[in-house]
Amino acid sequence: MRQKAARFGVTLALAGTLVAGALAAATPASATASGWTAYKGYRTLQNCVSAGTAKLVMDGYKEYDCRWDSPYYMLWLKK
Repeated sequence: MRQKAARFGVTLALAGTLVAGALAAATPASATASGWTAYKGYRTLQNCVSAGTAKLVMDGYKEYDCRWDSPYYMLWLKK
């Protein structure tokens, strides 16, 4: 019985990883279609988050997201 529970746990972990990977690998075209706009690339995640927070406060955006887009973090904004 323990083996079945262990296999089930591994299966759930693998499924979660695959779903998260698929969401993270969404194409820019699908992001644009859902209302997201690419703004600017930043070398560090901290700089990207700071800029995103500033855009929320100063420019009235409702959401921001920093996604790794080698070799930098791309700041995506949504109105």
